Amino acid sequence: MSNLKKQTKDFFLTNPLLRKIKIFFNQIVKPFFLKVVLLILGLMIILIIALKIFKPEIIEKSILKTKFYFLHYLNLDNYQFHEIRISGNKRVSNDQIIMIVKKTQEKIFIDNEEYQPLIQNLIDEIKVNLPWVNHITISRNMPNILNIFITEYEPFAIWNSDDRKYIIDKDGNPVPLDNQANQEEFKDMIILSGRGANNHAKALFNILAISPALSDKIYSATWVGDRRWNIRFDNGLLVKMPEEEIYDAWQQLIKINSKGQVDEYKVIDLRIAGKIYIEYNDTTVRELKF
Repeated sequence: MSNLKKQTKDFFLTNPLLRKIKIFFNQIVKPFFLKVVLLILGLMIILIIALKIFKPEIIEKSILKTKFYFLHYLNLDNYQFHEIRISGNKRVSNDQIIMIVKKTQEKIFIDNEEYQPLIQNLIDEIKVNLPWVNHITISRNMPNILNIFITEYEPFAIWNSDDRKYIIDKDGNPVPLDNQANQEEFKDMIILSGRGANNHAKALFNILAISPALSDKIYSATWVGDRRWNIRFDNGLLVKMPEEEIYDAWQQLIKINSKGQVDEYKVIDLRIAGKIYIEYNDTTVRELKF
């Protein structure tokens, strides 16, 4: 048996034809194959870089698709939950959230062209269908408990725009106010009006926070000419704010209010820096001196 092995080995080592084939493979075929492999790898790297720069959505979708099927076929994305724990919600009900969870579970494999995991689908669906929701954190306690923590927008004012009403937060994020019961809840809030007023709500919020005692007397604020605010108080007083330096103007208004004579005023004009014009209820106009 050992002689047979030795003869076979000697045959492969000494046979001229086999030696030529081996030399041909080592000197031509193998280097050519390596060059082809390196060329393909190089082209793939260039393609990936180009896609990342010009079409990043293709790369992202491929990663999502791979992750989607990986989690599914390893049963790491099991969509049957024994318990759904919801916290942080005030105006959004648990039933609304649970309904969205169930609908998303039903359709995720029927219509999921983006190949998103269930949790990302839930975040998207909740934010689209529940406008009060500002931020969502979703986690799982394996294997079948789903935790949903909701942060809602904090109401700051009512915004009238194009015959519709919205609740906005201090950053101007709008929530449609279509329900009559909800309108009753927010009836004492400041009413904002004017095109784009919500985009400038934060600056208004910042100055109103300086003196809550004064701010509580405000009835409405109108964004005028896309440049400044007119503020109306409960007693009918109109304050015309400047385009710039509204913080300084508000400090001046606080000083005027501290004198306790604002009930005699019809209009306080703060539009010109360094000057304050007062229109009294009897239509007399005077420049106020400090």
